[in-house]
Amino acid sequence: MGVAKLALQAGVPVIPVAMIGTDKVQPIGKRMPNIRRIGMIFGAPLDFSQYADKAEDRLVQRKVTDEIMFELMRLSGQEYVDEYAAVVKLRLTGAAATGPGRHRETPDPDGGAEGTDAEGKDPAAG
Repeated sequence: MGVAKLALQAGVPVIPVAMIGTDKVQPIGKRMPNIRRIGMIFGAPLDFSQYADKAEDRLVQRKVTDEIMFELMRLSGQEYVDEYAAVVKLRLTGAAATGPGRHRETPDPDGGAEGTDAEGKDPAAG
C-alpha cells in the first residue's frame, strides 16, 4: 500500500521528509555504503481531508501521490522523475538489457513485482 492510499484511509496528514546526501552514502552500483551523515528536511503537514470520501479512487490516490512527490521535489531540490527507481538504476548501470526470452522483474505500483519476458509478455499466461 502506498503512502497516499494509507493517508487517505487513515485520514491523517502526510509530513514530507526529504533526505539529502543519500547518493553519497550509497552510490548507484556500489555494494558497500560510505557511512556518513545525511541531511533531512521536514516539510509542513499536507492535509488531504477533502478527499476523505474518495480514498479508494485511483485518480485521487494519484493526485495525492503527485502532490506529495512535488513537495519532496521542492524540499530536496531534486528533479521528479516519474519512473520506478529500480528501472532507472538498471538503466544507469547498463544492466537493463535482457536477451530474447530472458525473464526480468518489472516493478508493480502496488509494491509487488510482475514477471514479464523481454517482450513485456507474462510467461505464465502462455
